[in-house]
Amino acid sequence: MRRGDRETGVVDEYRIEDHPDLRDDGWAREAARRAEREARVRRLRSWRPRRRVLGGLAIAVAAVLLAWAVIATGSGEPDAFDPDEPFARTTAADWADGADGVVAPEAAAVGGFTAERVADAYARVRQAVVTARLDRRVVADHDLEPLFALFAPDLRDSLRTLFDGRNDGEAALVATRADPGSRLAEAEPKVRGKMAAEVGPAGELVVRTDYTIAYAFRPDRPEAVRGPLDAVAVARFQVRYAVRSGSPGVEGLWADESVGTLRSIACTAAKRGYLAPALAEPGLPPGLDFDVAVPASPTDGCPD
Repeated sequence: MRRGDRETGVVDEYRIEDHPDLRDDGWAREAARRAEREARVRRLRSWRPRRRVLGGLAIAVAAVLLAWAVIATGSGEPDAFDPDEPFARTTAADWADGADGVVAPEAAAVGGFTAERVADAYARVRQAVVTARLDRRVVADHDLEPLFALFAPDLRDSLRTLFDGRNDGEAALVATRADPGSRLAEAEPKVRGKMAAEVGPAGELVVRTDYTIAYAFRPDRPEAVRGPLDAVAVARFQVRYAVRSGSPGVEGLWADESVGTLRSIACTAAKRGYLAPALAEPGLPPGLDFDVAVPASPTDGCPD
């Protein structure tokens, strides 16, 4: 790399290894550690079900691996936790309750798709989001059949393979399942987010969703809770759904892409594909609050 003096026009040689940061041993060790951790994250598996081809169009479902983060404690005393109002004093306190937070916008024609077709797509996608993230049969009981039934037959085959116990980390991108060792609270999860229709890359009708959901858990010892987000786990999932036509196996709803982040969670459970609050892993710092506008890092908070 070369640099020049604006006034004299003199150009001298600048070597990146001469940067003062790179001469600091502590900085260098930290940079190497971060690079190693990021490389491990990149090496994690992605889920891709069987590829189906229809009229030259390859239809595949791809998923980006789950990233997790725990929000570190701020200064001062932690907020008190009320088991009867688990979301009090958190960002989620004013969000909608449960399925009331999954609201489709008013349907309008998109590309060559009529408003009626868009409305039907919104209804299908809304049901998929509610079932995958809020239905207690799925979240608490791990009964996935109600979710599988919503998708095109060809996708159901891949989903059953995904949930056969060998791919739980990737499966978390499709459905939220509470860790068997943690109990959900009676309070409905808090939800905020949106969906929007567009024409997909292959000309199909696509609905993009972006929902953040806060799940309250019932601590065995409420007095041990250090703050509200010790018992509240937060998940954000951005999913692209498509409504396709064609053969009987292809026709219907597809989940094409899914990206997720978790905050204020137990990392051990998350790495196994399950959701549990930070309290389930007392060695981690308590989360006091969160900002859904700030993306979580794949390496922050959870130990290697």
